[in-house]
Amino acid sequence: MTRFIPGLKLGIHRSHLLFLALGFLVMTLISCQGGIDIIPLSARIQNADTAFESAEAIAVRSDDPDVLKKQRAKKQELYDKAMALYIQVLEKAPEGKYAQRAHYQIAEIYKRRYEWDKASEHYEAIIALDPTGYYASEAKSSKANIGKNREIISAKRAEYQNYKAIYDNEPTKETFNIAAEALYRVAQAYEALENYPKAIETYERVVAEFPEHEKGAQSQFQIGNIYFYELYNYTNSGGWGAFVAVVQKFPDSYEASRAETLLKKTADLLTENDQLQAEIQQHKSKTAEKFRDAGRDVLPSELYLMGSADLVVQCFQQIARNWVKLRNYPFAIQTYTVLATNLSYKKYAAADALFQKSRLYQENGNYQRAIESYDELFEKAPESMWRNEGVYQQAICFSAIREFSNAYEGFKTYMSLSKGDSSYFREAEQRVRQYELDQDQDGYKFYVEQENGTSDQDPESFPGAAN
Repeated sequence: MTRFIPGLKLGIHRSHLLFLALGFLVMTLISCQGGIDIIPLSARIQNADTAFESAEAIAVRSDDPDVLKKQRAKKQELYDKAMALYIQVLEKAPEGKYAQRAHYQIAEIYKRRYEWDKASEHYEAIIALDPTGYYASEAKSSKANIGKNREIISAKRAEYQNYKAIYDNEPTKETFNIAAEALYRVAQAYEALENYPKAIETYERVVAEFPEHEKGAQSQFQIGNIYFYELYNYTNSGGWGAFVAVVQKFPDSYEASRAETLLKKTADLLTENDQLQAEIQQHKSKTAEKFRDAGRDVLPSELYLMGSADLVVQCFQQIARNWVKLRNYPFAIQTYTVLATNLSYKKYAAADALFQKSRLYQENGNYQRAIESYDELFEKAPESMWRNEGVYQQAICFSAIREFSNAYEGFKTYMSLSKGDSSYFREAEQRVRQYELDQDQDGYKFYVEQENGTSDQDPESFPGAAN
């Protein structure tokens, strides 16, 4: 696969431009008439991912039931949109890496709907397509996690019911502990399945039935953790109220002191973000907003009042950093995206936002989105200070998803760009040396063998060899 190399400029003779333009026009007309679909799969999958991430970034959090209902409906609408787009990818290309990625994301949506069997079906489809690939490895792990935790829920729920009944008839410390521990384990299993409503409900049951047990305080604290760091719900009916309850119900516990610290930190960060958002609003151009509302195009340089761009940039950057401190990565990514889009003419700040967004994807294990985000950085800011490190980090991402050919090219490109004067040069050099090994002397280098799932220790195992 040919990769974009930052800094490379290609020239096209002017006499060819007319033919290119005419060709594009013809293809567009054919596409509009339903003859040929020219939307590339890469664009389709990115559109689906964007819808999925938009759903993830909608926090279902409000003390108003009507608002809560609308938030849930909007989130569900975006998941439905993402699902439909992923299905389109599968219809266009039922095999290959895009199909695997579509299956994986569809499974993720089913997990959020707590439809485990349907999620498992899509994991199985991935494994059938490419048993040794990156997505197959992730699918096997996810499928095993679903199976394991469903078994835990079934076994530990029965254990809880049994020992709770025994304790109610003849209370002993042993039966009390076994029942409390079993119910707590059920809650943990729901949490591992990302079934957060059931996890919260079960932790609340531990608190209600076993307040004297050490798992009581831990359960109340964990309810707050789920609301804050999984559901991004900071309301009185969500995380805030849950952590306050730790202090009120278990005032002498270790969890109470931790809850007080978290509440103060969260209050400070959320208050600062509200103030920064208000600051941004004050510097928005009312004229530009009117033009946008009227359907007119507005340039990024027209969105904010003259002379206020640097201040607005600083506000966005601090908001994003605060969301990261709160481990609210969807909101941080969304903030960096808005910054890179709305202030694209502020070249340094826009490039920094694209790089920070890419790193957040990477650190959260969303390697494919990180790769695409680094590509966006290279395309929009090829001369930025983040280019070289971006090339290296993108190569790391390619390695993580077992696209070793692209990783190999990426590490070599990084070495040529940095010329030995960089933080990661030695690591890149070591990777390249390892990838270029051919230990079994069969003519296939290590990275080629790795990408094809064959062994570099066995000369009889090589790409294309008969099984």
